[in-house]
Amino acid sequence: MTIDTVDVSAADPTHVDAVCRTLGFVRIANHGVDDVVLADARRQAHAFFDLPLSDRMAVAMPTPGYPYGYNPLEAETLNASIGGAAPPDVKETFNVGPVDPPRRPLDQMADPDERAVYSPNQWPDALPEFRPALERLYRDMGMLAARLMRIFALALDLPEHHFDRFVDAHGSALRLACYPSLDGPVADGRYRAGAHTDYGTLTILDLDDQPGLEVQSADGSWISVDHVPGTLIVNLGDLMTRWTNDRWRSTMHRVVAPTDLAPRRLTMPFFHNANWDARIECIVGDGEVPRYPSTTAGRHLMAKFRSTVT
Repeated sequence: MTIDTVDVSAADPTHVDAVCRTLGFVRIANHGVDDVVLADARRQAHAFFDLPLSDRMAVAMPTPGYPYGYNPLEAETLNASIGGAAPPDVKETFNVGPVDPPRRPLDQMADPDERAVYSPNQWPDALPEFRPALERLYRDMGMLAARLMRIFALALDLPEHHFDRFVDAHGSALRLACYPSLDGPVADGRYRAGAHTDYGTLTILDLDDQPGLEVQSADGSWISVDHVPGTLIVNLGDLMTRWTNDRWRSTMHRVVAPTDLAPRRLTMPFFHNANWDARIECIVGDGEVPRYPSTTAGRHLMAKFRSTVT
């Protein structure tokens, strides 16, 4: 099985539905995110991970469960989000949350978890161009995600703008994921990122040219996902599977070290989430019954996020 490609500028809803029913991973072309924006963000990301550890730790997540800032090597275990017992991931990350003010003030948010989504981002003083580069990418990825949700609506035989009101105040997260170079085997069978599914509606991923991302097919085999210039990878999250009443797949994936000697790898995933208070009711067809109770996007997200913190 290979990864299908969808042209965002002329997407066929029937094709999109078929991809989301089968693998849940797709390569997108003509996506509209400027190559310069992606290149600037990637350049700044490399510069950040080149900083001395003391500079990186100056913007570390201050407490367990704090969502934004630097997360040092082996501080996260993605496999735990599916109840797994794999060792911590061999990676370090930097996370960025919403870059524009929420539509209502923090002191009007009764739920502390909702306020946490809008926790202040942390920016390294040593890199003055880091913040604007990542804010540009965050906003562009958010616009692309909204566009993809409209394509998804058509693929589900819904009005094109069906999802707009559920994602117009999204609390998404942009991540810089750095997998350090390897000069020998990864100890204890560890992965650069353990097998997991993503949590929200969809993930948009900018890959580099290093191999390692693998997707699990329906028969249990693992498929390598390679970088193709000019494209991005999109995969569904758990919330979308729940929302579509299991019509669409949130697919297990992982990052492996392809050899005992591997250069540093850097990817930039954008984890798109529905609005915190979006009420998620299963979209059912004729004769179907909901397989999941009603929930909110925020509760679903935070339960998943907190399960991965070591």
